[in-house]
Amino acid sequence: MKKMLLIAMAMMLCLAFSSFAGDEEGHEGHDHSGHAHAMAEAPWFDMPNCDFCKHLIKDENLLPNMKWEHLDISNGVVTITTVEDDYKGAYKEAQSAMMALGTDMESGKVNFADVKMCGFCQNYGMLMQAGASFEYVQGEGADVVIISGDNEELIAKIKKFGEKNRTELAKMHEAK
Repeated sequence: MKKMLLIAMAMMLCLAFSSFAGDEEGHEGHDHSGHAHAMAEAPWFDMPNCDFCKHLIKDENLLPNMKWEHLDISNGVVTITTVEDDYKGAYKEAQSAMMALGTDMESGKVNFADVKMCGFCQNYGMLMQAGASFEYVQGEGADVVIISGDNEELIAKIKKFGEKNRTELAKMHEAK
């Protein structure tokens, strides 16, 4: 349950990064059944087509009122998300929906293979499977996710994940 909660929270953060990128990406990276192809083919951020991330675009004003950072630390990455006060309700609603999906996946109610995910969400799950440690801290002014590893190979994967997020976010800002 704790791992799925963390997955759901990370998925939420994923969309904070994606801003309106999903609208530009379309269905690229998915087969005719809607299932995601291998991670390299899935768009990094694909809100309308990711079963986790789509909850963050239900309120079209939520994402423009969120800020985030991915910061490298010695053994991984820290992600900090802040939400303007007027949109915290929408943020919590999106969190709840993503957590519910994670719980349903964990319980077997929803088959993992049937869940469509963007590249961010796929890679987040792969880090979990690789043994990365996830610590989620929900605060009054910000939410923080600490992703860390205990060996050089895993730490390198985590930092590559953080760098990919920063790169994709920068591309989106340039496109606007």
